Amino acid sequence: MKQKLCSRKFWMATAAGLASLGTSIAGIATDNEILAGVGIACTAASAAIYAAAEAYVDGKAAAANTTTVSTNVQASTLGGTETSRVINAVLPEPKAEKPQDEVA
Repeated sequence: MKQKLCSRKFWMATAAGLASLGTSIAGIATDNEILAGVGIACTAASAAIYAAAEAYVDGKAAAANTTTVSTNVQASTLGGTETSRVINAVLPEPKAEKPQDEVA
């Protein structure tokens, strides 16, 4: 939680939310429905933008912590049929597409 309180994104989102809320209250106080609506929309938008920014940062942090595993396959054989079995196991032949029936 301490990390969130030191975040510039958090304080900018808080300031934007409070300013938007103030705009909404000013619109209600002056009977200006458009101003009140804009304030409510901006309050929701500031929360959504903050959530999206945090999700982006969390995604980048998770991607940096992932590890990639690679597997090497080595095979040797004396006969030709064994070689084709290994090749077919590693690189299977693509399946042929079934012909579609013509519609009359």
